[in-house]
Amino acid sequence: MVDGRGAAEILGISHKTWSNKGGAKAFGLRPLNEGRRTLLYDRAQVEAVRDGRELPVWPQGTREHPGDLLDEQDAADALGVTYAAVRHDRAVGRLPGWVDVYGVAHIKRSTLDRVIAARPGRGVGGGRPRGTSQTRGSSRSVKPSAS
Repeated sequence: MVDGRGAAEILGISHKTWSNKGGAKAFGLRPLNEGRRTLLYDRAQVEAVRDGRELPVWPQGTREHPGDLLDEQDAADALGVTYAAVRHDRAVGRLPGWVDVYGVAHIKRSTLDRVIAARPGRGVGGGRPRGTSQTRGSSRSVKPSAS
């Protein structure tokens, strides 16, 4: 993977020229992570453009691969949670294993699956123990019954 600066470097042009020409669209490149702030491109496709070869075709409709790199938004989609939840879990260390790719945090799909599988399930730890009905600040007292 390369970012726009890396793609421009591979193509032998300045980043300013890359931007002025219209970036990836001018070279027929499609970003791997459309809609994100820092766009990343397939290095093989950028090198093919540089060498004047036909662009490698990405497989369509393939299954998810354990080696896929997911950014925070992809991880949130995979987990079915909000982007904010993933960012928080990553910040407090509940989602370890992130790597930096051109300034964008990524996690392998297999690492994400392993971390999630190791988490405790529902009802594990925390909260008031079962069978306690007293509430904090209650003025009721339990009177012993006469037998």
